[in-house]
Amino acid sequence: HKRPTTMEPADLLITQFRTYLKWNKCRLNVLAFLVLGLLEKQTVNFTSLATTFPGRSQTLSCYRRIQRFFLEVVFDESIMATLIASLFAPEGKWQLSMDRTNWMFGIFKINILFLAINYKGMSIPILWTLLPKKGCSNTTERVELLKRFRKIFPEQAIQRLLMDREFKGKQWLKYLVHGNWPFCIRVPNNTLVPNKHQNRLLPVTRIFSLSTGETMAIRQPRKVWGQMVYLAASKKGSDPMVVICNAEPWRAISDYLQRWQIETMFQAMKGRGFNLEDTHLKDRDKISKLLCTLALAFCWAYKTGEWINETTPIKVKSHGRKAQSIFRAGLDYLARILNHIDTWLEELFGAVALLFETRWERAS
Repeated sequence: HKRPTTMEPADLLITQFRTYLKWNKCRLNVLAFLVLGLLEKQTVNFTSLATTFPGRSQTLSCYRRIQRFFLEVVFDESIMATLIASLFAPEGKWQLSMDRTNWMFGIFKINILFLAINYKGMSIPILWTLLPKKGCSNTTERVELLKRFRKIFPEQAIQRLLMDREFKGKQWLKYLVHGNWPFCIRVPNNTLVPNKHQNRLLPVTRIFSLSTGETMAIRQPRKVWGQMVYLAASKKGSDPMVVICNAEPWRAISDYLQRWQIETMFQAMKGRGFNLEDTHLKDRDKISKLLCTLALAFCWAYKTGEWINETTPIKVKSHGRKAQSIFRAGLDYLARILNHIDTWLEELFGAVALLFETRWERAS
């Protein structure tokens, strides 16, 4: 198709967003401006984002427009989750991670529980809950998040749900076991577990006798927090890492180690990407809407980085890690396009095609 040379960058996004979001043009405009602004400025700060809005309106007017958007707009989480999954989720079973991130804005505590799909080294945010408190999530909050997932993806098979030591508790484990959720949870080292004779409770680290570098899985299940589960352990430092699971204990450690992908996602959302902690929002509903917008920019950056790495592989340094993360490569590339749009218009078309790859292919 012939491409119009006068098309604004936002118009390209709006055309695609309209397929999913039944909003009026004004709100679609603001969403597109925000996504582009996030990529260009790499911050969620409204003052900075307002300077990226096109047209001759004063920056203060654009700032107020952003405020109205987050006050009035309604994101349908099922639509957003389905959109993100259609762009990224692999075929077959999904590996999920659940974790929490938090920070302080003045005396206001921002505490978010995430459910994400692990995808090629980076978790992709799919659902989240803004917790109205400090500290860990409870069983009710976790169960509610998983129920929302099942409502949106009722037929989706799960390989594992990965969680760290924060996600402990009898009621929580009972829900996972009876709900047939394949899981892998790291347990605190002082967790009491029956010995092999089932006549004495020992700290879980006493169940294993490992040398540094060794991994071990116990074939027979043991009772932990009231449920029969399998145990596996690995030792790299002074203390072993022990996990519990309800299937395939021989691969529990290798699976659990993929949980680092959600930590990488948090880094990309915060200090190494969009500086999520720069938000001055205190209303949890507005923060959740901001996360919807951020998820779109996040997905675009990562998918662009994937393409860059496939076409020109990112250099690997002597320590074995990439000189630049896939996410960062995509973010920098998109930021450069948006800062030099007059000379990078063709690249912009290609970048939008990457984000909505399936739909562009069908259209052509």
